[in-house]
Amino acid sequence: MTQPRAPKNDDGRARARCARWQIKRVRRLAFLLLPAAGLLPALAHADDPPACNAWNVEYAIDGTLRISDTTMGAGDGVHRIGTGKLVVRYDNVGNQPGGTAKVVGYEMPFKFTVSAYVLGLGTTIVNESTSRTIPNACGVSAEGTLCADHALRWYTPWNGLHADGTQDCSGSMCGRMGAPPRGRSALHMPPHPVEFNPFVFSADLKTFRMPYVVTRRSSKDTAGITLEGRETRRTCVHVPPCP
Repeated sequence: MTQPRAPKNDDGRARARCARWQIKRVRRLAFLLLPAAGLLPALAHADDPPACNAWNVEYAIDGTLRISDTTMGAGDGVHRIGTGKLVVRYDNVGNQPGGTAKVVGYEMPFKFTVSAYVLGLGTTIVNESTSRTIPNACGVSAEGTLCADHALRWYTPWNGLHADGTQDCSGSMCGRMGAPPRGRSALHMPPHPVEFNPFVFSADLKTFRMPYVVTRRSSKDTAGITLEGRETRRTCVHVPPCP
């Protein structure tokens, strides 16, 4: 007697075919997506900021102003000045500021009083002004090099050093012997280059001192300053090339 055939397992074969189709589909999608996946790293970094190549270091600066060669020495004296702000841009050397140094910001307030006496005549002059430099087309007003001995030596003058403000004169000599007119008047020191002395840094490069340097000579007087600075902030920045 012939045995009846077992019914075909159509359901099992269908599942097998479905599984094979899913595998083929995944492979096909992978093949299509592979070129796009190759672009993902580039796309992920397309909007990333460029790596920093320089350090902007900000310093709070104070100093002394020395005035000499006034008429009969009446206005000679030493005065404290500051607090001002200096920004120096250094190369990025091993993730630290170093190498070439460029002055990209300088502002120093001068507020002092001169009390002059000559032949029994007294005069008081109150000076309130701010000194700045003039940057070039690349935003730089002086350049130097931070050397291995922790001295920042300038190989260009500080360009366009000038001062603007007011002076208020009261007393018997106003308008005479080199003194400004009585009352308040404008003060303008025209831009001129100044050869600054080296900045001598501490071992940790956080503070510096600059010895006395003459900043102005005229028929009325000679003026010069010393500087001392302390670091207040440093920022790693990307600076594009400047022609």
